[in-house]
Amino acid sequence: MTEAQQEYAAFIDRLGLRHFSGKEFALYADRTRNGVKNGVPPEGLWTNIIPTLLVIDEIRERAGSPVTITSAYRSPAYNRAVGGESASFHMRNVAVDIQCATLSATALWKIAVGLRGKKFKLPGNGGDFLFKGGIGKYPSFVHVDTRGYNANW
Repeated sequence: MTEAQQEYAAFIDRLGLRHFSGKEFALYADRTRNGVKNGVPPEGLWTNIIPTLLVIDEIRERAGSPVTITSAYRSPAYNRAVGGESASFHMRNVAVDIQCATLSATALWKIAVGLRGKKFKLPGNGGDFLFKGGIGKYPSFVHVDTRGYNANW
């Protein structure tokens, strides 16, 4: 891992997630599509991902089975290369796509929707937040973001 990836991984590890490591997110920066390499999010966007990570950590807890990250932060160029939405929340570092080998996307989506309105405690003295966000169901994965308002697809 690059120094930037190591720093990003350490940032995520300090959150004390139960089921995910910083390395899982930092290594997503190595992805390449159509010759375009992704990257680590700019440091100014790092804290944006915290609420989403807390939500997917709880999804994993309720799923009772490992959950795999299929997409996380995308640089604008990488987002274009993968055919992402032009205003994708992945580029803001507030979105993660997940899948589970033992649960269908529909079952995972239902868990995520069931967390709407749940209060989550932010690490340290960061207070808390009420989960409002986008939850999208695709054939093999679920998109989860903390955009601040509810959206389903």
